Amino acid sequence: MAQAQENPSSYLIELAHLRRDGEVPLYVQMAERLARAIAEGELKPGERLPAGRDLAKLAGTTPVTVSQAFRRLRDKGLAVSRVGSGTYVAGMAAPQAAPAAIPDFIHCDRREPPASLFPTEVVRRIMDRILDEEGGEAFAYGEPGGYGPLREVLLAQLVDEGFATANRDLVVFSGAQQALSLLLRSHVQPGDRVLVERPTYPGMLRLLERTGARVEMVDTGPGGPDPERIGQLLRFRPVRLFYTMPLYHNPTGVCWSPDRQRHIARLCEENGVTLVEDDALGVLDYGAGRQRPPSVTVPACRSTVHIRSFSLLLMPGFRLGFCLAPRDLANSLKRAKEQADLLSSGFFQRVLCRIISEGHLKRHLAVIEPYYRDLFQQALAVAKQTLEPAGFAICPPLGGPSLWCRLPAGIAPAAFQRACIRQGVGIRPGAGYALDEATADSFALEFGHLPPRHFAAACERLRAAGANPGAG
Repeated sequence: MAQAQENPSSYLIELAHLRRDGEVPLYVQMAERLARAIAEGELKPGERLPAGRDLAKLAGTTPVTVSQAFRRLRDKGLAVSRVGSGTYVAGMAAPQAAPAAIPDFIHCDRREPPASLFPTEVVRRIMDRILDEEGGEAFAYGEPGGYGPLREVLLAQLVDEGFATANRDLVVFSGAQQALSLLLRSHVQPGDRVLVERPTYPGMLRLLERTGARVEMVDTGPGGPDPERIGQLLRFRPVRLFYTMPLYHNPTGVCWSPDRQRHIARLCEENGVTLVEDDALGVLDYGAGRQRPPSVTVPACRSTVHIRSFSLLLMPGFRLGFCLAPRDLANSLKRAKEQADLLSSGFFQRVLCRIISEGHLKRHLAVIEPYYRDLFQQALAVAKQTLEPAGFAICPPLGGPSLWCRLPAGIAPAAFQRACIRQGVGIRPGAGYALDEATADSFALEFGHLPPRHFAAACERLRAAGANPGAG
């Protein structure tokens, strides 16, 4: 890059002045300009493209954006990449490099995005601007319900997505976990019945155990839980709250069908049940089209509470989320939040407000969506190819960063888990996703943070563990 900077090519000059005020994502603009440089002969067959970090610095963006631009070139057959060597214009053999070694232990038990996807440069620039403009005022106490401009931006975004916001209010929390905890504290008394899907998010089960609530479970599968079963249960047992993950359910990856959403929302409305939809990834399209939660498909339902987090979309350490709820319930949540921690970080709320209002979130989603879509489709394909012939059953997902698998008949879960450790792969045992033994013969595989080669190796190790779970 040093030589290119002394006598810069026209494509490098243009990459330094990408448009940031339009609808075309930066990675698309970058890929199109590089493609034109290849077509016009500025970049020759076999020539190594500038390093991703150098291009990111030149364009004022992140290495992730450059990676997505390179991926677009590869998809068009214009470039090839070699691990440890770089990305080259297609047409001549690029230098070969040994692939990265498969780790001795592969963690399929961690639900986290890869750090390389974090929009760190965008966050850094916004932080600097906030400190320059507001100084110490950015760290002052704010409203318990959330930073006013952020709440306005979030409400506008929800309206654009089709949410009904009349007679509802939005409260900002330090992540979805805090929202769930305070919702239970303000809305559920000891002895109240709470309905959950089976399997479900283990963190919610731990919260419910502390509240003293009586937990009822309904099995979920492709298309969501059975409305008939829910209707039968509600006829005989009063339920206070139904906790759900209707989009890219954790851990199965299933989405409720629109028909089931409407049926279940109507049942909750008729029986006075608060329907809580926990949504971490619903803004992404994993290849089956954009999915919508009950709050959008059944806007007239007055008992729905929508909870969303930015942990998997931006970065886990951001610890910001929000809840859209009927106004009286939202007011109860604000009071509970005042008693719990006064407020979520005003500084990070300012950062998030600008990330959304300045279009950075939209551009970031345009980068991570194809990445996660490819990762999901590759992971599902390799799991079906490797595990299903060995007797494992995979719940058909529509997306998400995990797969839900059932063990082959006759294999003891504890023995299989020990065999996995011997084989060098970590899993999330199914027993943690329910309060009974119904899910003990299943397990979750988290792949959202793994390169495809590593997940493929993990599946091979799982197959070996299943073939000989009792080996010493």
